Amino acid sequence: MSSTTQIIVFSDLHISRFSGYFHEEAFTNGIMSIAHQMRENPDTILINLGDITDQGTIEDYNYANALIKGTFATHGVEQPTIHYIPGNHDFRNIGMEIWQDLYGSRHFFIDTTKKGGKVVILGIDSVEPDANSGRIGSRGRDEIFARLSSYPDEIIKILTFHHHLLPIPYTGRERSMIRDAGDVLPILWQAGVDIVIVGHRHFPNSFSISNGERKMLLINNGTFSSHKTRGKAGHVYLSLEISADELRVAFHGIDRYSIFQEPTTYIHSLDKGLISSYSVAQPSQTLVAKVCQITCFHFTKKSEFQRDIFNKGIQMILEEKPSLIVSCGGLTNDSYEEDYNLAKNFLDMLKEKNQPIVLVPGTRDLQPFGRTLWMKQVGPLNPIYDDSKNNIHVFGVNTGPEPNGIIGRSNLKSLRNEFEKFKDKRIFITLMHHSCMPVPQTAFERTIKDAGDALEFFTHHKIPLILSGLGHSAGALQVEESVFVNAGTFSSRKIRSKKRNTYNVLSLYNNQVLVVEEVEIHSSKRHHLGSYRVPIPMFDDSNI
Repeated sequence: MSSTTQIIVFSDLHISRFSGYFHEEAFTNGIMSIAHQMRENPDTILINLGDITDQGTIEDYNYANALIKGTFATHGVEQPTIHYIPGNHDFRNIGMEIWQDLYGSRHFFIDTTKKGGKVVILGIDSVEPDANSGRIGSRGRDEIFARLSSYPDEIIKILTFHHHLLPIPYTGRERSMIRDAGDVLPILWQAGVDIVIVGHRHFPNSFSISNGERKMLLINNGTFSSHKTRGKAGHVYLSLEISADELRVAFHGIDRYSIFQEPTTYIHSLDKGLISSYSVAQPSQTLVAKVCQITCFHFTKKSEFQRDIFNKGIQMILEEKPSLIVSCGGLTNDSYEEDYNLAKNFLDMLKEKNQPIVLVPGTRDLQPFGRTLWMKQVGPLNPIYDDSKNNIHVFGVNTGPEPNGIIGRSNLKSLRNEFEKFKDKRIFITLMHHSCMPVPQTAFERTIKDAGDALEFFTHHKIPLILSGLGHSAGALQVEESVFVNAGTFSSRKIRSKKRNTYNVLSLYNNQVLVVEEVEIHSSKRHHLGSYRVPIPMFDDSNI
């Protein structure tokens, strides 16, 4: 085998004679281009990520198989070996039974190490029949770990499935990410996955993500031949070239109007199989600011509120001597007036101690009576806080009373204007209740509706910190240079973590290093959630 492994991935063909979504010209041009690359390198690994058909009917399957085989043959590639996994359209109309007859397994595994290569590729099924959303499930997570964890870091480990793992920009309302994305991510880190390649949302995109210890590349492939394209992306396919010290990722546009008509290539250096542009951040000696992040007090006279845990947690936070406390929603349990009166007593106590706090409302705080009570008892729904002494600027976003929430275009515009004014002067923090990121033990429906566009906004503008608090489970994830931190539950009985009630401590140092810790209130144990390099201003001692 060549020292360089070439992989071509195409997805979302939507082949059908009847539905009207199949773009045959794009399909023919795309196969011609892929066939040319395969003739130049016969060892090319060819992968399809599903939605081969549009309706999953026997007519679609038979037509698709004949068309794929015949078009490749027309362009000089007889009987190409294609590794398939299903998409949600393939399993419509009991299409799963037809898939089993034609393709057999819904998974595949490629191990190039047996022939001297340095790459392993696992393809797994993420489809829920007759649903647009997907799910990996406990068996799928077990398979990922069992198949990939035994390979050393020197081996590039690639995972592929149909649905997307994180929200995708420019694809509209978030509604079909894998439901258990928050539970899948930890398994990927444990198994040492280097690259995840998905399809489904018809927009090509690439993000680097990190858990603070290692880096992973997340690639969305786009559509090969569906009429449902996104913006100016057009129809595309993906190629990867992996050598001993370099990974080259390229999107190839099929149409003359595609922004990828000239292949857009991203180059990542490799060091012993790892994407080496990320290094574990080490803090300097000088602490610039400390922020304590809390969520879900759930003030009420009912049993949902744990007074003893609350009292102990507040005392622990005050002993941290933070520059600022931020609360990511869930101040009250039912948004009743008596709930807000309890909250007001707490806020008055902090005010007496000269401890600043910034709060944004959560879903519970706004239903059924909360909007007026919040503004009366707490303050603005979209608070802005500036602290020149501690070099902190907070922009709070009210993501609304709905279960999954939304940031909205007007808030993003205001956020951009605010960030432009303070990005070179302050540690800029975006504060909201709902999350852009999947949270462990919760379904994707709890991410904000415009998660894809918001994620693109945050990463494009390099907004350093986005803090959220929905889901009762803590976590931290860096996407490109932006770090997303979710807090667990502070004093509510609604708990989804074995750590029970917790708060987060974010320590920022003058060498642009952020250290995130989760602190258990009942035991005082501290858990390291990650260390990250973040795009904040460099502060010298005169600024601190």
